[in-house]
Amino acid sequence: MRAVLICSLLLFICPIVRAESFLGLEPLEPLSSVKQRFSAGALTVEPAAWLKPNQHFAKMPHPDGGGTVYLLFEHDDEQRKKKLADLEKSVANLPSQAQGRSTKLLIRQYREKLSKSIDERLSLIRVRWLPDNPVRVSELITSYGKPDERREGNAVYGPVFIWSKGLNAHLSDDKKLALMIEYWFTEDDLAVYFLRRDSAAR
Repeated sequence: MRAVLICSLLLFICPIVRAESFLGLEPLEPLSSVKQRFSAGALTVEPAAWLKPNQHFAKMPHPDGGGTVYLLFEHDDEQRKKKLADLEKSVANLPSQAQGRSTKLLIRQYREKLSKSIDERLSLIRVRWLPDNPVRVSELITSYGKPDERREGNAVYGPVFIWSKGLNAHLSDDKKLALMIEYWFTEDDLAVYFLRRDSAAR
């Protein structure tokens, strides 16, 4: 409760920096929800050597026929299992009436989360759009303002413009065209998500 209150106060005191929404995708949206919205057949697994064991990478055609969308999902099963084991150990020798309500609630929530299907446990953390036709950088600046950071290209990567509201544009060498646009969720997006989730759970 205290954490929710602090989070609420911070949202009012601090300026909100929300990520740019793409296709209506939400922070930490489950893979099951994305499959339901865009049809499971549209998503195909995309192999990637850099993936961590708890990550899932998929791609789908842009719904409006504008290229390919790549989606990175992640689950925190191992972290939850460890926390659950610690909580269960802490109350193992206590009678039921001596166990705190908050501890019981956490144990129940961890068990419920871990019992869900893998598609429900995988949460969206990043979106990449590879358009068929590169987007003019001038259009991005018109829509989102000047980038907050500009990174020069190197032997591996081309130049990148970064907007703190949750947008990266990977550019052509002349910096006039965006070849790939990446959407990520800001701390404010996640704060709003957790605030809504905790409010709904009460």
